[in-house]
Amino acid sequence: MSKKLASAIHIMETAIGIYVPVTAFLFMFIAFCLQIFSRYFLNHQFEWTYEYTVIGFIWTVAFGACAASKRREHVSFSLIYDRFGQRGQAIMKLMGNTIIIIAFCIMFYPAFDFIRFMGIKTTPVLKIPISYVYAPFLAFLTFSILYLIKDCLIAIQTLLSLKQHKPGGLQ
Repeated sequence: MSKKLASAIHIMETAIGIYVPVTAFLFMFIAFCLQIFSRYFLNHQFEWTYEYTVIGFIWTVAFGACAASKRREHVSFSLIYDRFGQRGQAIMKLMGNTIIIIAFCIMFYPAFDFIRFMGIKTTPVLKIPISYVYAPFLAFLTFSILYLIKDCLIAIQTLLSLKQHKPGGLQ
């Protein structure tokens, strides 16, 4: 992989995993504070603030989950996993990630189809196409699948290296 391509991928990952969710959260938080201030101190409620906070939350969660997937910072229940050795952990990681990859791949087209279909509707106040609101979910699925494939390749590499170092193969 060329340095320019690697640099472009890194910039895109950083933008999608850090800058977009942070910006969405910042604007969501500002709208939320404005909503509280206007409701309780001005006795006037802006119609757009609630809608904006919901959209900001969806974007923050979807794009933030991309970053969590990359860094493996998501919730994991490792009580059983930690009891296994390196080989067992690699096998469990490979099996679990494969199941999730299959589920996400099965989910991708229906999610894409639904998001495309929802493009005909708009949000009530801001008039933003609903497809723009839910589009980050596709980014989450795509990046999660890519990161899980990478983790599967690492698990396979671990299994192969263990096989080479042990006489008699995998036991």
